[in-house]
Amino acid sequence: MFFLGHMAWAYVWATAFAGRRWGRLFVPAGLGLAVVSDIDLLLAGFGVVHHTFTHSFFFWLVVFAPFLVVFRLKSVPYFVAVAQHFAFGDLLVGKVMILWPFSQSYYGLNISMPSVAGVALETVGLSLALGIGYFKGDLRRLLSVDVRNIPMVLPFLALLTSMLFFAVDWPFVLLVEYVWSSPLLTTVVLEHIVLALFLAFSTTQGLRSLIIESSDNMLERFREN
Repeated sequence: MFFLGHMAWAYVWATAFAGRRWGRLFVPAGLGLAVVSDIDLLLAGFGVVHHTFTHSFFFWLVVFAPFLVVFRLKSVPYFVAVAQHFAFGDLLVGKVMILWPFSQSYYGLNISMPSVAGVALETVGLSLALGIGYFKGDLRRLLSVDVRNIPMVLPFLALLTSMLFFAVDWPFVLLVEYVWSSPLLTTVVLEHIVLALFLAFSTTQGLRSLIIESSDNMLERFREN
């Protein structure tokens, strides 16, 4: 699954476990944790194989154990944000070593990413995330001038990196022709652009809030002097 789908479904699943009892989801953290399992791609130079131990339920259960002990139910939505990556997304669109270290077998339906089913999962996930975000008020807050939106830069950089990962070896003209050659590719690229613009705007709003706050503080000090 593309980072688009991982982030969208992380919000959907994590939000389902968030609330008064579980704690309100801090969206930037949920979106960032959605793709942290793919850190194995950066570790390929050290001999780490993609979809192995970083896509294991038990590996992340051990990692999250201290948080589950200290923060209890409040940490559950963030564990869900991580686990849905391989227990839902990659289990459908790919194969993962989800039971490592107890089993080194790969499990999954191995649906192709650019297939109708694969792109449908991305589209449904993004649509659900936007709908839930609207009704819960998260969209309004994430698009407002709020310093808490600055961490949205992390999922934005992660999404941008994943987009460049697929495009870096293509000359621009050939890449555009390739994308427009298939409705499925066009759809998933446009959805990536929508999410990237949303994350970038939210980050900008956070920085804008910081600048406004700093300016107000400077003006207040000037008046005091």
